[in-house]
Amino acid sequence: MRPTVIPSLLRSLTVSLCALSAIAQDASPVPQSPGITFRSSSNLVLVDVIALRNGLPDKTLKRDDFQIFDNGRQVSIKTFDSAAQSTTRPLALWFVVLCNMQGYEKEGSGFFRDQASRFKPALQYLEEQDTVAVAHWCDDGQSKLDLLPTGNVEEVITALERALTPMPDTKDHDREGELAFQKTLQLIVDATRSSHPEPLPVVIFLYGDHSGMPKSEADHFVNELLETSAIAFGLKDQRSPGLMFLIGEQKEIAHYIATETGGQYLKVTPETYATGLEEILQQLHFRYALGFKPEALDGKRHKLSVKLADSVKNQHKGVRLRHRLAYVPVS
Repeated sequence: MRPTVIPSLLRSLTVSLCALSAIAQDASPVPQSPGITFRSSSNLVLVDVIALRNGLPDKTLKRDDFQIFDNGRQVSIKTFDSAAQSTTRPLALWFVVLCNMQGYEKEGSGFFRDQASRFKPALQYLEEQDTVAVAHWCDDGQSKLDLLPTGNVEEVITALERALTPMPDTKDHDREGELAFQKTLQLIVDATRSSHPEPLPVVIFLYGDHSGMPKSEADHFVNELLETSAIAFGLKDQRSPGLMFLIGEQKEIAHYIATETGGQYLKVTPETYATGLEEILQQLHFRYALGFKPEALDGKRHKLSVKLADSVKNQHKGVRLRHRLAYVPVS
């Protein structure tokens, strides 16, 4: 860990993430920048559920096999879609990287430089309506959607390599980087919502995630992100250094975001970059989408739980469900 870089990078992530949306009422207020808000576009809450048995997707589940609990109270499932039956929303994958700063390659996204072509075999498995895009942020204030959603794999590879072009360490990892990270996430959501029909936004961090922030602020950000239906995943090169703990802080923020939104962070090597992405795509292409109506658009964080009905548990022994852990209903 470089003490001159890490603390300021953590501050950058902290303020940026906390500025994404309106403040959830059960989190401590954190100052926000004007004009940055994430809002739900529908009063129907969609819960994407990944069902795994022995690490592989279970494609046999039906509507009546599921139960949804909102703050511990069972709610009625209004809509049910299965990706295996091609009835779920298409995917809008966003590769998101931190600028490849010299001297910070291991902790950031530098290991993925000159390796983007390794993802091509996995990208060939995109379904017809799926798209891929590229975005990045830098601590010098740069924020850019390098490539809008497309089905052209070659364009994706080129844009990703361009975003990972090495650049000098800015020596300044304060407010400019905070705003850049915030703006990048805002642009991703806006671009996704401009598509019709609106796809499922899937953020894939290619990032070592040597980061952290105060736990209360991390939870505040997650509350705000839960106002959307985005799922976050991550691929971390195994050579990136680990972060054992941070006193009084939530470590590895991208990992934490992935868990809270129902995604997953995978450790990979250059030889398994494609395998890791294939695993993510396989989970998403066989997911289930359950919809329900919240009783009130109260702007508060609601705990979500999805379970298998007691009557089918024996039939589906070994099945594990993964989904976002909460939602925030807003108008």
